Amino acid sequence: MHRPKPSRARLLVPSALAAVILTGAAAPAVAADADRTAPAARVASVQQQIEKIEQRAAAAGPIDDLLAGLNTTLADLLASLGDLLPDGVTLPPIQLPELPELPEIPGLPELPPLPELPELPEIPGVPPLPELPEIPEVPDVPVP
Repeated sequence: MHRPKPSRARLLVPSALAAVILTGAAAPAVAADADRTAPAARVASVQQQIEKIEQRAAAAGPIDDLLAGLNTTLADLLASLGDLLPDGVTLPPIQLPELPELPEIPGLPELPPLPELPELPEIPGVPPLPELPEIPEVPDVPVP
C-alpha cells in the first residue's frame, strides 16, 4: 500500500491559522482580557522592582548578596507559579530566616616599625657602570 496524498484541507488549515495569528486578527480577543488585568499587573511589577532595589541597597556582603539573590529567585518563582493558578488562589510568600548578627572582627594589631637598613659598603674590584649614550630625539613626523 502506498501513502495517500495529503489533502488540500490538511495543508490549508494550518497555513490559514498561521496567517490569522501573524496578521493579528486574533489580537482583539486577547486585548480585552489584558485590559482588565493590566493596572494590577503594572502595580505588582512596580512593587517587585522597588523590592529588588531595596534588597540590593540592604545587601552588605557576600552572604547577604546570596540571600538577596535567593529571595528574588523565590519571589520570581512564586510569581510564575501564581500565573498558573486559577483566579483567587494565591501562594503565601516564602521568607528565608534572618541571619543572626555576627560579632565585630577585631582590627589588626599595630605592627612595630621596620629597622633602618645600614648603608652597603663598596665592593672592591667592581668597576663603575659606564655612561649610557644619549638617545637622539625622535623628530615629529607629519601624519597625512
